[in-house]
Amino acid sequence: MYSDFASEDPPFSLLSDAERRRAIRSMDINFYAAGDALIEAGRESGFVFVVDKGLVEERDPAATDTDHAVAHYRDGEVFGSLAVLRGRARHHYVATEDTLCHQLRGDVFRELVYSNPDFGQFFLQDLATKTKLVAQSGAYRDLVSFNMARVDESCMRLAVLVESGDSIRSVVETLRASQSDCALARRDGQYGILTRTNLLEALALSGRSLDDNVDDVATWDLITINQGEFLFEALIRMTRYGIERLVVMDGETPVGLVEMSDILGFLSSHSHVIALRVEGAKDFSTLLDASTGIVELARSLFAQRVKVRFIMDLLAELHRRIMARNYRLLVADEVLQHTCLLVLGSEGRGEQVMRTDQSNALVIAPELRWSERQTQLEEFTHRTQKLGYPPSPREMVVSNPDWSLTTEQWQERLHLWARADTADAILGISALLDATPVTGNLGLFEPLDVLLGQALPREPDFWNRFVKPALEPGRPPPFFGSGSRSGRDIDVKHFGLFPIIHGARTLALELGLSASNTFRRLEGFKEAGVMQDGLADDLVEAFQVLNQLRLGQQLRRLEEKEATRVSADLANMVHTGSLASGDAALLREAFRAVRSFVEFLGQRYRGS
Repeated sequence: MYSDFASEDPPFSLLSDAERRRAIRSMDINFYAAGDALIEAGRESGFVFVVDKGLVEERDPAATDTDHAVAHYRDGEVFGSLAVLRGRARHHYVATEDTLCHQLRGDVFRELVYSNPDFGQFFLQDLATKTKLVAQSGAYRDLVSFNMARVDESCMRLAVLVESGDSIRSVVETLRASQSDCALARRDGQYGILTRTNLLEALALSGRSLDDNVDDVATWDLITINQGEFLFEALIRMTRYGIERLVVMDGETPVGLVEMSDILGFLSSHSHVIALRVEGAKDFSTLLDASTGIVELARSLFAQRVKVRFIMDLLAELHRRIMARNYRLLVADEVLQHTCLLVLGSEGRGEQVMRTDQSNALVIAPELRWSERQTQLEEFTHRTQKLGYPPSPREMVVSNPDWSLTTEQWQERLHLWARADTADAILGISALLDATPVTGNLGLFEPLDVLLGQALPREPDFWNRFVKPALEPGRPPPFFGSGSRSGRDIDVKHFGLFPIIHGARTLALELGLSASNTFRRLEGFKEAGVMQDGLADDLVEAFQVLNQLRLGQQLRRLEEKEATRVSADLANMVHTGSLASGDAALLREAFRAVRSFVEFLGQRYRGS
């Protein structure tokens, strides 16, 4: 009976067989009636508890609100470890219904913690360590390899090197002898790429002879990836640029090639097919058809336990391509050359996986004469909605004249927002801080981007106003209502994701960090040394956990309803009753990391 919970999942799966047998010999099982206290705040606890059946509520005696519950523990979940390690408990632990608990003796638990590093890290270390240990355990273990796979000799092909002065005939012979379909050409320390397609087009379409050298045939603007980067990043980069291979660099020297087919040997993904179909769409109906694979791609990647951060990066590229192609299919080249389409919000930050809404804006050159402007922008919003992206609740879309302005109008608007003490001003500044240009004349956004760092005031009153939304959500409700084991829906965006996103946005603005992606902002704080490394690492993992759990429940709801889009009222809800015990524990830790971040922000910007 005791071994049931100790075989597959952390923390007990981290023990050796001998250690697990010792833990089991040191356990009892006790019954607690509803209302019985298992651990009392301020007192020593001689046991670490594992719920067998029932529900235990953790209560904070110092809480100022009426609901003192901070957590609930159900079947298979562990509590009381810190009370044993610290010598006394900070919180009360009370059975809210008749409950059976396994009890591991505290002295044995301490010995296991200090003798087994992995077991000890699970209880003593940060959220980043815990998520790693969970990922390496049980059913997850076999799936870690792809998430951690890096670009190295095991997945790349050796580069065939030729000189730029070599003849086309010579290079073709070299390719045939090496059984390769591309080569790297060298010219004065610079490298370019030659493919069979380049060579064929040079001979058949450009009138070159076999004796001409390959200098003008090679592509010298290489798209590369560094040796040691994540393999998934190579897939994202190929999707972004619409290519089938990357040159692998070791410093300034090319050492090989990684190809799409090599990556797909690790992962079953048709992202490149979607990207090619989107780029090749000649009309809106073709684009609409090409975009239908997004949900299935997300489902496939999630089912293979690909990290949600990788899923975000990959799908963000596809979402942006869809938006860009939609705009290019609609407007004339003259308009395209004098406008810049921006994606905002989660799209701008590169964090949108499911098509929950659309947020976009347009920067327009003042000299453009565009008689069909409003008609075409309304059609763009309408088509984008048909593609599965409903307008944002705040109408932050190009068909709203407030979000389609000339460069001068945007500058005036930004100066106005900088002086205003309103929620709309904070929203507007936030939108531009997260913005990413996706098509048109990208240079039109550059002056506005620069102005963002110059026009905003730097006095304490501004920071006090700007950070305020990140401090307001408060503590999430307990995972289970009093006496209930069915769980409840918790808005993880409101209580977790948004405080991280806006807090990171605020701190990045203060520090002058250019990154718009929340993960990269958080990593930038660690590099800048503005917060303890442990908090920075925990926030990265908390953001990962919150997004992973949200995506899992979004996909489950889509499958249940056989739909392609999650309804807005449920898009950010995670039902705690449907979570595995390990996921529930990680969600609890993620909310604790958010609370620590909110306290950090309050102290930094408000002195509270």
